[in-house]
Amino acid sequence: MHLSDRPDCAQTGSAARQRIANPAELLAAVKALKPDILRGASDAQLSGFLSHASVRRMRRRKEILRQGEPADCGFIVLEGQVDVTFTDPDGNRVLAHLARPGEVLGEAELFSGLTCAASCACQPGALLLLFDAPLILRHIPAELLLRNLARIFHNRMIRDNSMHSVAMFYDAAERVRVHLLSMSSTDAPEVQISQNELAGFAGCSRQTVNRTLSQMRAEGIVEMGRGTIRVLDRQRLVEFRHGDSPVPSGSPFVARFRGGAPVEGVRQIPQMPEA
Repeated sequence: MHLSDRPDCAQTGSAARQRIANPAELLAAVKALKPDILRGASDAQLSGFLSHASVRRMRRRKEILRQGEPADCGFIVLEGQVDVTFTDPDGNRVLAHLARPGEVLGEAELFSGLTCAASCACQPGALLLLFDAPLILRHIPAELLLRNLARIFHNRMIRDNSMHSVAMFYDAAERVRVHLLSMSSTDAPEVQISQNELAGFAGCSRQTVNRTLSQMRAEGIVEMGRGTIRVLDRQRLVEFRHGDSPVPSGSPFVARFRGGAPVEGVRQIPQMPEA
């Protein structure tokens, strides 16, 4: 499929439905991913939303949202990965986040009317579900949507605060380990990232990343391909300790990432009642 420089936002009518080969399969896939922005929606509400959303398979790397420009659409990652990058006033560009299946991007800009806080570019092969504000407001009750948006922002604050703590209190090798844990999961152990990009995430040199990954590979914890890192043994990655690292291995903080055990002594907040 030939795509324009920027993909069209969600459309209504047959043009959108033509991209959905099997609506039942799409509904099942979305329900399995459990994206936070659609949490609590009924099957009827989801079906109505999906029947008018635009599903796009991105054959090549494509910028979907551009920092400083308005967002014409938001999107849910169905498959693949989306790079979120931020460029400061001096032109320094950093990889801020790797969005994985189930995550939503662009919704803050859609509902605030503000320009994009960062740029989002999909990896080749990514499958995206695009929507605009009127579409989601038409099919998801406002009270439910408000709670879901608050949940998304809360999770992002936890993620950002956790990363600030890692940056301040963990050494370079530990930061590499923590970021690998945060970017992978038991169900999705492979991370599409280069060593240079991982170094940017961890705030260290490429040499440090290479040295740390080499030790992990020698111990059978990860394997490396062209632009990818695959976690082979997640538990051992949690417990991994680089030879020069002063941080105790298997620390509870690190174990929280992607399905790890909660930190002892931290009160778990109960779920908000259903709307």
